[in-house]
Amino acid sequence: MTLLIGRYEYALDGKNRLGIPPRYRESLAQEKSKSVFITSGMEGCLYLFLPSQWNRLVENDCKAFALTDKEAERAFKRKFFSEAAEAELDSAGRILIPQYLKAHAGLKGQALVQGAGTRAEIWEPRRWQAYQKAKAEPAYRAVSKSIEL
Repeated sequence: MTLLIGRYEYALDGKNRLGIPPRYRESLAQEKSKSVFITSGMEGCLYLFLPSQWNRLVENDCKAFALTDKEAERAFKRKFFSEAAEAELDSAGRILIPQYLKAHAGLKGQALVQGAGTRAEIWEPRRWQAYQKAKAEPAYRAVSKSIEL
């Protein structure tokens, strides 16, 4: 299984195209694919999946989405899958971000593309900084008291 790691800064161009990190493009080439899957993510970012990661999510019958509240489960799946897009890399290693996903993530000019293990996330930099300060850093400190790596 390929893990997506690292943080990369890119500029979104005037045509809503965003560069994909070379390391991620290498993983894509190993999968003999030219496309990734993107969709709305949680906390105001976008999720980016390599085809193998997307297929694993779907092949597992979407068990990650199983909720006891079936109405909420259906609503979540509707948003997640209706906003998903297969994005083909162009010759410069960029993908087109649909306008509705750009709006979801608040992307304007700059973007962070960062690994999150089995997916990558695309963040508007100020949104990421606010999230990191309010949620990620406190969670990291709290969890670090309970695990040993």
